[in-house]
Amino acid sequence: MTTELQLTTKQISVFSEEYKQRRKQQMMRFFGATVFTLISARLAFRGVQSRKYVPHMFQLNNKPPLYSFQGEAVSALAFGTGLSTGSFGMLVFGSCWLADISSLAEFTIKVRKLMGDPSSAYDMADQPIDPETQKVAKALEDLLESAKR
Repeated sequence: MTTELQLTTKQISVFSEEYKQRRKQQMMRFFGATVFTLISARLAFRGVQSRKYVPHMFQLNNKPPLYSFQGEAVSALAFGTGLSTGSFGMLVFGSCWLADISSLAEFTIKVRKLMGDPSSAYDMADQPIDPETQKVAKALEDLLESAKR
């Protein structure tokens, strides 16, 4: 008695080396963004801890040491930028990893399919233009031509 396995092309492509390489690249992008976020968070935590005023014996506790307002603003901007960039990168790369998207072209195809467009080779340049849009485009082209002169 023999049993036959019925595999679709999608299931076969899951086991291919190209698929494994794509998933590894997506994973490394996400983990790179995660490492960047963790390093930024650690630096921000150290920055906050180093500015914490702890008086020693016989020092006043109501007179913190002098500091530069400009330096504080620059470091806060740097820490905030690092944390937000890392978090946004994690969001984007994690979403792309889950949706199996590796390029902008794949993202475009997936979004078009999600919005109900069955053709993946859909191109706006091939669509006919209505007369009103043609008039506006002609006016803009004439304006640009007159600006070049």
